[in-house]
Order: sequence, then C-alpha cells, then structure tokens
Amino acid sequence: MSGVNSHRTVYGVLGIIRRDDRLLMIQRSATVRVPLAWCFPGGTIEEGESQDAALVREMREEVHLEVAPGKLLMTQTKHDGRLVLYCWSATILSGEPRPNPMEVAQIEWLTPAEIRAKSGVLAGTTDILDAIGL
Repeated sequence: MSGVNSHRTVYGVLGIIRRDDRLLMIQRSATVRVPLAWCFPGGTIEEGESQDAALVREMREEVHLEVAPGKLLMTQTKHDGRLVLYCWSATILSGEPRPNPMEVAQIEWLTPAEIRAKSGVLAGTTDILDAIGL
C-alpha cells in the first residue's frame, strides 16, 4: 500500500478470504511499508478504480488469486482520517495463494484465535475481526 501523507487521504481495500474456519493472512515483505507485519492482503485503490476492481487486482498482484468480490464488510479509518480501508469478503475463483515476493514474505491460513495470538500482526487487524464478528 502506498505511503500515507498529510496532504491527501489514501483509500485502500483489504480482502477477507475464508477457507473453512481459517482466513488468508499475509506477512508483508521486508521491502514494503510496515515490513514483515501480518495482515489481510490488499492495497491502495488507484485513481478512478472501484473498490471491487481494486480488490480483484490486489489479490492477483499480492497472492496470485482470481477472486470474486463478495460484500463490503466494514470501513476502517486510520491515521487521523488519512487512511480509509474498505474490508471486503472475497471468494477464490481460481488459483492457490502464493506470495509475490516483492510484496509478500509468507502466506498462512489462520483461525481468528490464531490471528489474535500471532506476534507481529498489524495494528487494527483484530479490530477488523471484532467488527465482522470473528
């Protein structure tokens, strides 16, 4: 996701992808903002791009998945309103998740309890779990 600055609001999208009782989580690569943090896959919505189109593109770029956007689960505002994240459910249409090493170090399927207990989880991730009832 692009850096956040004080001049404009950055809009991003996160994909909440379930497999049975587990959620797809990524560990960011060492070369991106907030390196090696664990979070849901996603990224910045580009100028003129819809939320669902950004979700499809980001899942392709980060974890090599073709997904169908589900529904908007919640919106999270951070950094004094300078970052707005739209959290969408998504269903895998094809592919097995594999990391794009430029952006993602590792991928894991974790239960909500495992996410809550995991070291290095990006701030706000458990707030998302709470808000969507997991």
